[in-house]
Amino acid sequence: MVVNVAALLLALFAGSLPFSWLIGRYRYGVDLRTIGDRHVGSGNLLNVGGMPALIVATILDLLKGAIAITLVLAITSDEWVVVTAGVLVVLGHVFPPWLSFQGGRGAAPAIGVAWALFPVPGLVMLGVGLVALVGSRRTVIGIAAAVIALVAAAAAIDRDLSRLLFVAALFISVGLKDAIDRVLAGRDSG
Repeated sequence: MVVNVAALLLALFAGSLPFSWLIGRYRYGVDLRTIGDRHVGSGNLLNVGGMPALIVATILDLLKGAIAITLVLAITSDEWVVVTAGVLVVLGHVFPPWLSFQGGRGAAPAIGVAWALFPVPGLVMLGVGLVALVGSRRTVIGIAAAVIALVAAAAAIDRDLSRLLFVAALFISVGLKDAIDRVLAGRDSG
């Protein structure tokens, strides 16, 4: 029980590390919560620091999801703990206590969680997502391409339907949060 609680706290803490905000604040002197869509995700960082900053922040956000879940998998084999840890990584990113619970949208750490749960299909996901991100210079295109690649590769290679359904639900939740944020932003500006 103590090990499971420690694993869950580790996941929440890892998710709460606001890498995009840290890079924006300390490298470029900008609080990402004051510009663009007011989220501390890599999309706003792209506008401040360009593609190099975006790639560094995205990699760090991916790694916090992947490393947290890899550590949880090393600590416990309880599937409910692994799944809950995946949710907590994303929630920590979306609601970091260090930034008054104003975080990013959660896509990059969700991709990291998926990568840890599906290592080989995850590599396909990362490659396709990176090419789409660099080619389009739009985070939403990179994320969409990554998710589609993961589902296709995981269905073909791994075939763990329960984890694939969890990852799909996690990405749907992240997408819904993004859609809600965009609707609310439209109301604020109108």
